[in-house]
Order: sequence, then structure tokens, then C-alpha cells
Amino acid sequence: MSENRNSRKKQYRIWITLLVKRLWRQPVYVGLLVLIPLLGYGIGMMERGGSGGASVAVCVEDGAWSEEIITLLTEQEKDSVLRFLFCDDRRQVERYVMREKVDCGFVLAADLKEKTENDDWKKSITVYETDASSITGMAKERIASVIFRLYAEACYDKYMGQISESASGFARKAYEEHLTDASTFGFQYLFDDFNGQLESDTDVGNDESVNVAVFPVKGIYAVLIFIAGMCGMLEYEKDKKEKKFLRLVPNALTYLVDVWISTVIPSMAVLLCLWLSDGMRACGGSLSLYGILTVWNASVWGGQICSLIIYQGIIVGYCVLLRAVLRSQETIAAAIPILAMGSLLCAPVFLRLGTYVPVFAVLEKLFPVSYYLML
Repeated sequence: MSENRNSRKKQYRIWITLLVKRLWRQPVYVGLLVLIPLLGYGIGMMERGGSGGASVAVCVEDGAWSEEIITLLTEQEKDSVLRFLFCDDRRQVERYVMREKVDCGFVLAADLKEKTENDDWKKSITVYETDASSITGMAKERIASVIFRLYAEACYDKYMGQISESASGFARKAYEEHLTDASTFGFQYLFDDFNGQLESDTDVGNDESVNVAVFPVKGIYAVLIFIAGMCGMLEYEKDKKEKKFLRLVPNALTYLVDVWISTVIPSMAVLLCLWLSDGMRACGGSLSLYGILTVWNASVWGGQICSLIIYQGIIVGYCVLLRAVLRSQETIAAAIPILAMGSLLCAPVFLRLGTYVPVFAVLEKLFPVSYYLML
């Protein structure tokens, strides 16, 4: 009994090895593997080339916080897609917005500090935006974060002064020292379309509150893995006609493994490319061995691998349903480019069209790429 079990395991290992070797002899798989790093590099270059950012006009009227607000907003430009254009007066902001030289504009009242401290801050900030503006929400968060920081400092000073005048100076120094060293607390925003990892609110992802076009490396990779899985359906049709593995395993298992094994190698290539692209982004676009090796910790690696494994399962299940509809090899071959184009158009790869046209919110759920971008 034990010998039969071992013999069976050996046969399965030989079977999987033959399937993997066969993939390397197929031009379509080799082409997909070559496309993965090439497209990742090309889209990364486009992303860096378009990193000039969106322009926001800001007029900070002379007041108690005016210099601090300008300084903090200028500092935020270093890691933000937003570029702040500081204006002298309200009319200049209006002109920039009307002529669409900027995406939106803000005017911060001179008495902003007094109104904020008195809990009467309404109508202290005027917002101008065009019909085509898409980053107003992000700009609001940026400006609000600056005001909150200044307000928090003022409240802290007031509170410590009430407790002890002698401790106020020490407390202020400790506050400034630990404010930016991540020793207390901080905020991070989670987006579900950027490499499955923590992203700051400076990144433009598939967040429904920011309806802008993106450079979707992960989405493109997901489409390529999906195409590879569908090509596995064609390989099964060949195996079925030639009855290659009929004595070893039943047809149903052959179909599942043919589809699944077709997604494994592209998934490994995608994992490697995502890791390298994140490492290069963390190093400012340059290659640094230390930066690349340390950009992902164990939890990120685990999350990325689990996401790809789940996505492989989704593709296998999708292909099972697909084969129930498309029974012939010719129909499957004809459907592959159509489903690939449908994934690019309907799934939130480049843009979440469901935000603008409700029917696309339903259509995107018909493609497995959408579910991978949610992981």
C-alpha cells in the first residue's frame, strides 16, 4: 500500500515537471514572461515621467498661521503628487482656476487660527474648482492635515501651560522632537490597487474619492496572469484530444492543473517585478541592493504571495465556468483577446469607470482582475 502511494506521488511529480517544461517551449508563455518586466519597466518610466504632479493654487492671507502653513505645505511637496502654487491674493487664485492653469484653488482666511481655536472655523476656507477637477478631495486632506497639526500644537501648549508653567518648555521641546519620529502615532491610508501594501495619501490609486487616471502596474500584471490561465484552457484541449494523461489522472483534474500551472510561472515573475519596482521606487528610481532587499518585510511578502495564490484560485474557478459556456477549442481561442480587452476596459485597471457610468460597476465584477485588485 505504501509503495503504491509513493509510486503515485512520483507519477504526479513527473506530471507536474512535464507540464512546467512544456510551458517553456510555448512561445505564448515565453512572450508573456518577457512582457511582464518590459511592461512593468515601461509603465514605471511613464509614472516617473508624469510625476510632476497636479497644481493647486493657494492664497494664505496674512495671519497668525500664514508662515507656518506655507512652510508645511512646501515640505509636503517632497512626497506628494500635488504642487502648491502660492498666490498673493484671492483674485489671483480665481484667475488661475478660471483659466484652468491649476486643478483647484484655496483661500485661507487671515483669522483662521482664531476661528479654529474658537470652534468657529466654518467659511474660513474658500475652495475654487473646475468641472474637470479630480484632486480637490486630496488637496483638502493635505491642507486639513496642516491645519490640524498647527491646531494640535496650540492645544498642546495651552493644556501644558494650564498644568504647569515650569513644565511647559520641556513639554514643548519633547513634542517637537517626537512629532515626526513615528514614536507616538501617525496616519496611513490603505489603497487596494497598489501592490497590496501600505500607501501614503500622496499616491494616486483606485480610490473612489479620487477619480483620476493611474499608471496601473498591478492591474496590467493581473491581466497577463489571466491571459496565461486562459491559455492553459487551450493546452487542456490539446491534452484531451491526444489523451496524454488519461491513464494518470481524470480529465477534470487535468483541466484544473493545466489552468493552474499556467498561472504559476507568470505569478512568480509578477512577484519578482513588483518587489523590484517597489525597491526602485523606495530608492528614488535607482538600484540599491540594500534598499531593494529591505523594501518588503515578511508580512508584505506573505501578503503578496497569498494574494497571488488566491488570484490563481479565482482564475481556475473562472475558467471552469468559462469552459461550461465555451466548449470548443476554437471558441476559447477567439474569446481570449475579447476577455483580455474587457478586463482592461471594465476592470479598474486604468480607471474605475463605474464611478462615472453605473453599468461598469456591474461589468467590472465579471472579470477576475477586479477581484485581484481588491486583495
